Amino acid sequence: MASTDFALGAGAALSGTASPGSPPRIEELEWIKEVFERPSAQRCLLALYSDSQSECMRNGKLGMEIGMSREKDQVTVLKMCLGDRVNLCIDNTRVEDCEVGTAKISLKHSSGKVGAAVKAKWTSADEAVQEAIQSMVDADDSYYPHLLLTYFDPKNRITILCVTKEQNKATIKELGASAFKVPKGNSRGIEYSTAAMKLLLQRTYFRVTIDDANVNGGEDPIERRMKRIRSLGLDPL
Repeated sequence: MASTDFALGAGAALSGTASPGSPPRIEELEWIKEVFERPSAQRCLLALYSDSQSECMRNGKLGMEIGMSREKDQVTVLKMCLGDRVNLCIDNTRVEDCEVGTAKISLKHSSGKVGAAVKAKWTSADEAVQEAIQSMVDADDSYYPHLLLTYFDPKNRITILCVTKEQNKATIKELGASAFKVPKGNSRGIEYSTAAMKLLLQRTYFRVTIDDANVNGGEDPIERRMKRIRSLGLDPL
C-alpha cells in the first residue's frame, strides 16, 4: 500500500496556496486524490478489482469488458466516500464517465506499464473515425474532461494518475489529429498517440501508487451467481 495515510478532512487539506510552478488547486481533484490515498479505500478498491479480474477472465486471458468493470469498481469507491458529490447518471454519448462536484472525469484503465496508450473515444459502427477525431480537435473548452489514468503494472503495482482538463485540451490542440491513432484490426476505439501520452504525462495533477496490489484470487463468478440465486430463495431444479 502507499505509505501516506490520508484522512479526508473538512476542507482543511484544500486550503493554502499552490507552490510556484504547480497547477492551480482544483477542489474536486483534491477530493479524489485524498480518497485514493486512504489505505482503507485502497483495500476496498483492490477487493473490487480482484472480483472484476475473476469475472472478466476466460481461458487465462482478460476480455475487453475488463475496462468497464474496473471503471465501475473505481466509481463505487468514490461514491461510497464522497456520496452525493459523485454523479453517475451520465449519458453514453458524453465523453466523461462520472462527475465529481462540477468536474467531468473520464476514467481510463490499462494493463500496460505507465504511459501505455489509453482509449480516447469509442466510435459507433456508423461513425467515421476521422470525423470523430476532428470533432475532438475542434471541440470547445467545455468538451474536455479531467483524465484519471489507472495502470496495472505486471509487478503488482497500480498507479493512478490525474491529468487536468486543461492539460488534456492543450495536448489535443497542440498536436491536432496526430494526438490520436486508430488501432489495427476490428477495434472501433480511438487511442491517444504516443506523442500525446508523452505530453499528457509531462505534468500530472497527482499520482497515487498502490504497491503489493495483487488482484488475483477474486470470487469465482459462477459461485457468486449461485450464492445470489440461493440468497433469493430460488432453485432452478
